[in-house]
Amino acid sequence: MTTPALADIRALADEAYTYLYPLVTMDVSRAKFTTTAGGMGHAAPNTFAHIREFPPADFRAVVAPNFDTLYSSAWIDLANGPVVIDVPDSAGRYYLLPLLDMWTDAFAVPGTRTTGDGAGRFVLVPPGWSGDIPADAAVIHAPTSVVWLIGRTQTNGPADYAPVNAFQDGLGLSTPSGGAPSTATRASVAPASVDLSGDPLGIVNGLHAVDFFTYATDLLTEYGPHPTDFSTLARIARIGIVPGHRFDAEAFDGEQLDALEAGREDALARLRATVATMARISNGWSMNTDTMGVYGDFYIKRAVVSMVGLGANQPEDAIYPIVVADAEGHPIVGEKDYVQHFAAGQLPPVHAFWSVTMYDKDSFQAPNPLNRFALGDRDPLHYNADGSLDLYYGPTDPGGERTANWLPAPAGPLRIITRLYAPKRSALDGTWNPPALKAR
Repeated sequence: MTTPALADIRALADEAYTYLYPLVTMDVSRAKFTTTAGGMGHAAPNTFAHIREFPPADFRAVVAPNFDTLYSSAWIDLANGPVVIDVPDSAGRYYLLPLLDMWTDAFAVPGTRTTGDGAGRFVLVPPGWSGDIPADAAVIHAPTSVVWLIGRTQTNGPADYAPVNAFQDGLGLSTPSGGAPSTATRASVAPASVDLSGDPLGIVNGLHAVDFFTYATDLLTEYGPHPTDFSTLARIARIGIVPGHRFDAEAFDGEQLDALEAGREDALARLRATVATMARISNGWSMNTDTMGVYGDFYIKRAVVSMVGLGANQPEDAIYPIVVADAEGHPIVGEKDYVQHFAAGQLPPVHAFWSVTMYDKDSFQAPNPLNRFALGDRDPLHYNADGSLDLYYGPTDPGGERTANWLPAPAGPLRIITRLYAPKRSALDGTWNPPALKAR
């Protein structure tokens, strides 16, 4: 390898870090959530971890939890061959089972929108595998030998838990011969110096360049790049990042190692700065409705989404407008009261359902007198005589029938997220956008 100039090393390290960030984040998350002693969402490989109820007010394990669906997660390891996913009849209930490769692409999404709500059987096949598969199963070819399944099942409040839990219990993983797949945990390829006991985001962001690129290059060998990654791979090979080869830190002198570290720091700072500018803004709402879930060569967006929302859906399955300002351009804060007016015929356009959820500045739900964190089309909302709808946000109960439309707010900066499940075309192409919040 002919070592590039210092400025080139720094630029290539920036490019490589951005490209490889999702892969490292996924593997750290896999290592974290396939330990069975970790609590909610943790389970052995090839085993479902079901969330059986909505989180309580003091829940802090996951940021921005939703109050629309219950999760069913599984890290599927295809090292020993295909795995069959069995899905029961949902009896008309909306669900989706996104399958993510180790690069965070949602490469297949069985569910109500795509394969219907009847019982289904899908066989997940690893790269390069050949052999017999069940004739009654639809074949899904996995791009990587580990796949993250993040199932979501429509849940219409706590009174709906029992049928949703029954649907979850009907989900199954098996081998093509009908046996139980291996639950052995795949060994981590992280450098021995890396402590994997903390939260995944903190671990990844805390890795210095040599550890990050050593780890990432070994993962690149294990899981393989996408076919469209040739150009980036050709460039980062100049700093020793090549599938099938170990990253050799000893090939760099002290100044060159400093350039690698500077490039990593440049990339991380750019990812953090890009969070606020990644989506278009309409009526004070951040509308991230394109290039989500499947990213192609939009590597910076893939990395940013891995940082702030690992496991994002394809927009056709769900979109998540986030409010960033009120109608006057001011930040949304819990000390003010707001109203959001949906004109008749202008409610969130969905094929499934929609909701709005209130969070504090850290994206957690806050305790409130109503123990209410979300509102949506499955709630007994009060509509105006002309069919329009007003939603209220803030510390003050609007009173009377309007209380049914109120989300209490904690003090300080707020994060309010609208969720549209199976959004209609008008929500995807920008024809429809959520109306602005107006201070009242």
